[in-house]
Amino acid sequence: MKITESKEGSLTVITIDPEEIVLCDLCNKDYTHSEDKGGFLFSGKAVCPECANDFLIDVKKYNEQRYIKAVANVDESFRDFVYRIRK
Repeated sequence: MKITESKEGSLTVITIDPEEIVLCDLCNKDYTHSEDKGGFLFSGKAVCPECANDFLIDVKKYNEQRYIKAVANVDESFRDFVYRIRK
């Protein structure tokens, strides 16, 4: 992880580049070296394979499917999915 700090006028801007680190935005589990498959992007949040099923229940309950912006391919690891959507 790389953290940089810069000044823009009176504001301090902190930029965090996760580099190769992959974490679930819900449970914070580290998937950097995992081959676990699945997951999706929900309104800017990467949802891991372990959180996906339970989270999807609430997504459907509240009719929020439109906020699912991308889904991991069938044979794509969550890590590779996150790398792909970061680009």
